[in-house]
Amino acid sequence: MGPRGGARYSFAGFALALALGLALALSACAAREERVTLRVMSGQDPEAQAIDAVEFRSFEAAHPGVTIVDMPVPTGADYRETVFARIATSAPPDLFLLDGADVAAVAARGVVLDLQPFVAGAGVSLSRFFPQVIAPFRMRETLLAFPRGFSPTVYYYNRDLWDRAGLAAPRNGWTQSEFLTAVRALTRDTNGDGVVDQWGTTLDHRLGAWQAWMWSAGADVLTPDGLRATGAVDQPAAESTLTFLTQLSARGFVPPRAAGNAAGEAPDVAQRMFTAGRLGLLGGGHGLLPVLRRTTAPGGAGMRVGVVSVPRAPSHEVRTPLDATGWAVRGNTPHRPLAVALAAWMVRTSAQRRRAVAGLDVPALFSVAYEAAARDASGLEMEFLWQVPYGAMPWGARVARYREVETAMRTLMDRVVDERIPVKAAVRDAAKAADSVLAR
Repeated sequence: MGPRGGARYSFAGFALALALGLALALSACAAREERVTLRVMSGQDPEAQAIDAVEFRSFEAAHPGVTIVDMPVPTGADYRETVFARIATSAPPDLFLLDGADVAAVAARGVVLDLQPFVAGAGVSLSRFFPQVIAPFRMRETLLAFPRGFSPTVYYYNRDLWDRAGLAAPRNGWTQSEFLTAVRALTRDTNGDGVVDQWGTTLDHRLGAWQAWMWSAGADVLTPDGLRATGAVDQPAAESTLTFLTQLSARGFVPPRAAGNAAGEAPDVAQRMFTAGRLGLLGGGHGLLPVLRRTTAPGGAGMRVGVVSVPRAPSHEVRTPLDATGWAVRGNTPHRPLAVALAAWMVRTSAQRRRAVAGLDVPALFSVAYEAAARDASGLEMEFLWQVPYGAMPWGARVARYREVETAMRTLMDRVVDERIPVKAAVRDAAKAADSVLAR
């Protein structure tokens, strides 16, 4: 009995020890597997990076073993191409910020994960987002990013300059003729030396800056199918819009262009002129608002700024691109569940609320957007929300080569303004160059 009973005891003990050993080994493996590094890429200024960093740290705290490595793209770099290049390396991003204008190009590369199957599991309620902001990130039935924020194209105006010129504040939905009346009155020699030193507006020669003008005149740069520029930008409504804009320069309503500036008035130069009180109107998006607010002292002691829609042509309504950003997940990330969870984390209510307080963009969650507008005593946030029903996705959300189209058309306005090429000839040549890009 004794020896046999002892044998049974020894075998049981051995089995128990083996089981405990296996459990400890599996536990150690699990612990090693939980130590995950998520790499994130975005092209933002330091203020926006700092806000994201707060969200990254909170995600790490809620997910022990996860470390987030932020890989910001240097200012001035081609963000989209930098993302593509980094995806091809041995340390690619698991998550990256996707511009709505790059959706078609990114989709064509096949490098992003379809987030639609993960929506419910990630706790993302798409019905809480502006539908106009979800639209750019949809390609057929797929969803390529969770929307974070957006901006329409608008004009900022200096209320003080308008008051001095005896002008009533512009209203959303104003017309091209009303705009022309205003810039004429705002262009002045303020010190009586015979030289104009204050202008009505500035003229940004880049295609993205005048796309809203085209749409608000019933015109466009591409045909509805997105396959050609010929038949669109060379049509009468488009030509008349470009004539209107280039005549602003010919009539002296915009500042003289800096020598050698072949890409149009530099945005930062125009911004400085506006904050210095030398421009009555400045085109741009919501991203300018934090900068302008820093130049405006509390209590009305600084420059008073207003926001208004891009002017429309008679018999047409305002229409503006909505430039949106969203968090996308790399398609072959080995950390899919965590990467999707982080993308959802970055667009949750508290994250968008934090960005709204900083004024970085219009929140994609409509409850947060209207909350921010209700809190804004200046009324500017509500002016941005006015534009939303008139917003549409940028061409880059549907046409993979649209960035190249913009490059092909980059000299269109330069040729008209600087070389005095007739608008009809300039748009004909630009259309042919864009057609060549689209035919590749």
